[in-house]
Amino acid sequence: MAEVNLSGLSDEAETNVKLTLSLEQEACDSPEWKIGQLFVKAAQEIDLALRALGYYHAVNTKQLQFDDRCWHAQFDIHSGPQIIVDSIEIVLEGDADKDEKFNKLCEKLRSDVGMGLNHGRYESMKSRIESMAMERGYFEGRFLEKTLLVNKPQNTAQIRLVYDAGQRVFFGDIDIDQDILDPDFVQKFISVEPDAYYTSTQLAKTHNTLSKSGYFEMVDIHPELEQIKQNRVPISLKLYPKKTHHYSFGLGYDTDKGPLLAASYMNRRLNRRGHFFNADIDLSPVLSTATAEYSVPLENPVSDFFSFGGGLKREDTDSYKSLSGKLSARLKHAFDSGWKQTLFVDSVYESFTADSKKDSTLLLLPGGSWLRSVADNPLRPTRGYRLELNLTGSYKNPISDISMAQGSIAAVWTHPLPWQARIITRAEQGATLVDNFDKLPTSYRYYAGGMNSIRGYSYKELGPKDAQGHVIGGRFLSVVSIEYEQSILDDWGVAAFIDGGNAYNLDNIEIKAGAGLGARWYSPIGLIRVDVAVPLSESDSSFQFHFAAGTRL
Repeated sequence: MAEVNLSGLSDEAETNVKLTLSLEQEACDSPEWKIGQLFVKAAQEIDLALRALGYYHAVNTKQLQFDDRCWHAQFDIHSGPQIIVDSIEIVLEGDADKDEKFNKLCEKLRSDVGMGLNHGRYESMKSRIESMAMERGYFEGRFLEKTLLVNKPQNTAQIRLVYDAGQRVFFGDIDIDQDILDPDFVQKFISVEPDAYYTSTQLAKTHNTLSKSGYFEMVDIHPELEQIKQNRVPISLKLYPKKTHHYSFGLGYDTDKGPLLAASYMNRRLNRRGHFFNADIDLSPVLSTATAEYSVPLENPVSDFFSFGGGLKREDTDSYKSLSGKLSARLKHAFDSGWKQTLFVDSVYESFTADSKKDSTLLLLPGGSWLRSVADNPLRPTRGYRLELNLTGSYKNPISDISMAQGSIAAVWTHPLPWQARIITRAEQGATLVDNFDKLPTSYRYYAGGMNSIRGYSYKELGPKDAQGHVIGGRFLSVVSIEYEQSILDDWGVAAFIDGGNAYNLDNIEIKAGAGLGARWYSPIGLIRVDVAVPLSESDSSFQFHFAAGTRL
């Protein structure tokens, strides 16, 4: 096997030399005369590779051998001291001289004084200045001087760059090509303002906002650089609409709910003002829901919506049965910080059976929810968190049968560990104040157990019990979980976990725990989780098999 051995170099220098050596590309069957020529050429290539990293004093000894099977080359290299950059002078001319961001970039580049010379960093320095010019509208910018002087005897280098940015251009007229929504409504998504200084950041922001709006399949926005007049660059924006109607259907299985059948419908554009409509139906033996919602974008359609709608829910668990209907109005706002807020008023009627007793309750529930989710990768997060806060309540009156107040907070946090592992922690705390617990609908009582609660127990198996041993739910809920996940293949992993907590009342707190092992598959459609867990406290079964899909952030 052909072999090129290098000694005496740092990892970075050795890598650069190997990338430069022509000899590295040759195999054992290459002609001996060619290997000899490249071996002679190697000294020049080594010198060039080391100079690129600032080593101008390198010396090397070399040896080439041939045997019956192949050839072997040995290079013993002493790189010598690295050239030190002792001065960096960057001069800006034109409008960039008064541009704060441009000057901050130059200050950052000047901070390389005292570092070892690296020709790649020098080229990057020039590229960053040119990129900044294009980003901030200096389209006629050019270098008047680009000088790198190396004083080999003194082992120093000086850099001098003079950049004439010329005049900075402004945004001109914006030509919008679309015919699906009112022009005034589309204008609300556009952050580019005529006669403001040009920045590609604003173009990118407009592109992202329009792309995420849900109305458009493709967004094409770009400056017309050939048509700059009076220092104004016109902007061309062409919008390609998504299909108005969207249907989806799904089949699945969840150990908490059994076989799943799902269907959804969306009308993305009910009118030219951007109103849209969603309808969803999810069917399973344990939990079935049907919802419909009409949404109206508000003055800032990027972040603010008003919606109204209704839904039906049927739930049949080992602990209770319920059938409920809901009418709701919601005001949604997305903050710049990443928090999402929903303020709502719900009118709920629920008929339920718990503790073998049938009852029904009418509630008028104002409230709010706040959610923030951060992840480094939406499909396969290794670092991130999710935090959710919910508050709601009612006051007894002709359209609300009981007085109650309820609040909950839930958090998930994941962090990478060595050896392609990660830790996932989860916690949830809920509390309810109510004047008549027997009239509190089961949908607003707390239960524990199941895939996303305490594994090792069946779905909503845990909670306070009556005198006959029937689970009737509680006023409070506490759940904590810690999980270790280890990748074993590109798309596969294994997990070990322990969960604890319960639903309870303050006069009888009983903590339950479960532990187990699981398999993880990061499929093209998202995370698939399969867990086998055993209860560490008394339970109706000796183990539970849990299956679910989707990330927890």
